[in-house]
Amino acid sequence: MASPEDLGKKLDVLIRLAAVQLLGEKTGAEAIAVLTRAGLDNDLIADLVATTPATVRATRSRLGKKEKL
Repeated sequence: MASPEDLGKKLDVLIRLAAVQLLGEKTGAEAIAVLTRAGLDNDLIADLVATTPATVRATRSRLGKKEKL
């Protein structure tokens, strides 16, 4: 039987794969908006779009003023 740590690693991979599939060709603010709607946290979004959590927070704030995420 798989350990909880092994299951966590497998779930992380599945989350990342699903996120990449959701993004398609989207980049920048559009990618951050999609991943935010998917319920991912700033750290994971930053990792997936190759930026910093601070950039994700700022982008989400800017987007939140334009539309409800």
